[in-house]
Amino acid sequence: MFASKMTKLVVLSGIAVLIMVSLVSVSAVETVNAQEFVVPVEIQTYGDAWEGEIAFGLWNFTKLTGGNAFGGTVFNSFLVVMKTDGTLENFRQSNGLSYWAVKNIAQDTLMFQGEPYERFHFWNYTANAFIDFNASGHHGVEYNVINNTFLTLNRYVRTVGGNNILYDKIVEFDANGTTLWSWDAYDHIPLSQACDFNDTCDYFGQTVIDFTHANYVQWDYNNSIVYLNTRHTNTFYKINMTTGNIVWSCGEFGNFTLLDEQGNPVNSLWYHSHASRMVEPNVFVMYDNDFHNVTNPNNCHSRMIEVTVNEQNMTAWVSWSWQAPKQYWSPYWGEHDRLPNGNHIGVFGTQIHQFTENKPWVGNDTGAVLIEVNQTGNIVRTYTFPPGWGIYRIEEITNHSSVPVVPEIDGTILVLMLLATTPLILLRRRLLKKQTKFLHL
Repeated sequence: MFASKMTKLVVLSGIAVLIMVSLVSVSAVETVNAQEFVVPVEIQTYGDAWEGEIAFGLWNFTKLTGGNAFGGTVFNSFLVVMKTDGTLENFRQSNGLSYWAVKNIAQDTLMFQGEPYERFHFWNYTANAFIDFNASGHHGVEYNVINNTFLTLNRYVRTVGGNNILYDKIVEFDANGTTLWSWDAYDHIPLSQACDFNDTCDYFGQTVIDFTHANYVQWDYNNSIVYLNTRHTNTFYKINMTTGNIVWSCGEFGNFTLLDEQGNPVNSLWYHSHASRMVEPNVFVMYDNDFHNVTNPNNCHSRMIEVTVNEQNMTAWVSWSWQAPKQYWSPYWGEHDRLPNGNHIGVFGTQIHQFTENKPWVGNDTGAVLIEVNQTGNIVRTYTFPPGWGIYRIEEITNHSSVPVVPEIDGTILVLMLLATTPLILLRRRLLKKQTKFLHL
């Protein structure tokens, strides 16, 4: 027992030294424009809302027209760290599409994808200290602090039966970008599970069948388990990393019996979802986009839902849900999460909300909308952005003390990181008071 603790301490200390050296070896470089940054958001509070900090990628698109569900040109991306009252803490800026997944991995430290596009970085936003890794992936990334490795999604085109199919792989990388482990959807998910709406996309100028469209991985690395959400099969999977086998699958093509509110079996409980993630044993939060709903294509009601699974009798059902009004329908992007106070927050993140499918439109169009509701479904806070501004996901920043977000990141790493960055933190905060301003529109 003592030897294993000592081994863990040595490994953690080694990673801490690596992080500390990297942090101090990179100067506090200001990556944003010298001009002041204005976040275009209106925040309305109606009840007992969660007070804290959030981080998110904010995408500035050209305004779409004609109710087109996809497309648009990104001309600026921002990584925003702000308090829930709208106070700006820090931000980064990049040209083009950047800042997909953002995760709070240690005190005042974020892991994010971007600069450029999908590359992985660590950023201590109080000291503005930065680490770059030679690894990248789409839609999301998980970090194993014990092994200093990343788990993410890669995609590639394979020709099957004369058709060009876009497949997904789950890949584990080390910090240098070397592949340590991979899992290919081609070997496990049959083409018979393809969406009836024939989902396609443009992949480097080539129109391909977008078969799985994986958009979230959750990594239980202590037990060698990965949970994978594939949007276009309306299914999420529990995968054993040791064997590579699918333990079970839940959804339209799963091996659970799906039950509606009356307990009757149904074919699917969600359509083209995002970010299914276990938040307690057997309970998964999910953002149900309600896109390509085969039972009612014109339903157009995105939802925050919780799915409970019973692995003994192999049943699954929606145990909590909140359905947004039709004017907030988001056919793509999105996330649902539980907040520390028990409330729920949903990212209705599309840069417009007036599409051909959800006519007749209600009220004026908006960009991304973040909606916080309490457990009984009452709206307690909204964050509304103007048309042309989109958000993929958000991250609640809960780690401001010696209690880490990831249990394995203990005080050794945090202390060493703080020793490396504290002199910069105080200077950075002083500079921010002079250089940044937040505006409520």
